[in-house]
Amino acid sequence: MKKNAIYKYIQNMTMIRTTLALLILLDGLLIILPILASYNINLSPQHHNFVDWLQSLGFIKLLDIPRFAIGVVLIILALPIYLGIRIGWVFSCFMLFVLVLINLLLARENVLTGTLSLLILIALIANWKIFHRHSLSGAGFVAFVSLIALLGYSVFGSLYLGDQFQPHITDISSAFYFALVCMTTVGFGDIVPISVEARLFTISIVILGITIFTTSIVYFLGVFAKSTQEIVKKRLFRMKDHYVIVGASPLALNTYHGLKKRDLDVMVLCKEEHKNNYPDNAPVITTSQINKKSLNQVNLADAKALFILGDLDAENTIAMLAAKEIVGANIKSVMVVNDDNNYENLKLLHADLLISLSSLGSEVLIKMIFGESINSQIIENIIFSNNILDS
Repeated sequence: MKKNAIYKYIQNMTMIRTTLALLILLDGLLIILPILASYNINLSPQHHNFVDWLQSLGFIKLLDIPRFAIGVVLIILALPIYLGIRIGWVFSCFMLFVLVLINLLLARENVLTGTLSLLILIALIANWKIFHRHSLSGAGFVAFVSLIALLGYSVFGSLYLGDQFQPHITDISSAFYFALVCMTTVGFGDIVPISVEARLFTISIVILGITIFTTSIVYFLGVFAKSTQEIVKKRLFRMKDHYVIVGASPLALNTYHGLKKRDLDVMVLCKEEHKNNYPDNAPVITTSQINKKSLNQVNLADAKALFILGDLDAENTIAMLAAKEIVGANIKSVMVVNDDNNYENLKLLHADLLISLSSLGSEVLIKMIFGESINSQIIENIIFSNNILDS
């Protein structure tokens, strides 16, 4: 019964997404087809260059330029909407919102497509929960297409209105330069719009640049940063003969610095909230719970030694048991005792070295009080039951 309900729910979501995708596709076609049909697109080679040909197409209405670009983008966005990709939903809502403003407030002769766009926008917002998929490839496709559409709109629009700027924009390189300056909101001021139409067009580039261009660039930078993190993680997973530190106590931190001073490879495993205890460049793997799975993340099977130096004996015990299950006795292990009442129980874990800081501190303090000599050999005798760690 429950499986049937889930299956029915999935079918319902798919039907809604399919309907919305078809409506968006229809809306895009209703925008671009009348524009293409209403102008005389002359493909004859009588013009000497691309700019002359573009300006001869007869685009009389300035608002047809952004409407055409949005119509093309909406047709492309129909696929991400059908697949339920969240970023496709975000861009579709934005495009429809701009289209509603143009068709219902500025170009009122397009009230039909404006009303359709408004209804689709309302339907998208009402069903926002069904667009929950986050696909890197899908999101990258949407961001890339939106960026290319914005760039095409900005460059071709600048060329078409080229004589309404000072100095005139007469080639693609100048149009591309002006488009990037506007999209990034730098505004050098070396190319200035001198007509109302050119100023409105420039404003539209700036507004779209703040939204679409910025969003797309931030997305690509995020993907690049994530890819870099993945590369770093892969390198960590290939690490061998390294030292693993579990915990983020002062003893763990000092042990980390001591090992790094000796130019040894170290990996740290600790909880997310303790990550900041270590330097920013430290190879730290965070986890919500120290267990077998998290120890595998630090490549424990190929490690040289394991230092379990957490603040809680219970968590240290779990970490040691998990480590024994992974590598058995094939790794040198050091474990700290935080509460001396647990010392005898923790001995049962058979760590190669079990350190009680309170016992060590009390022994050193007593010897200092009674004037007994303290040297490295005496401290070593207090700490070590047998010396098994290599330097």
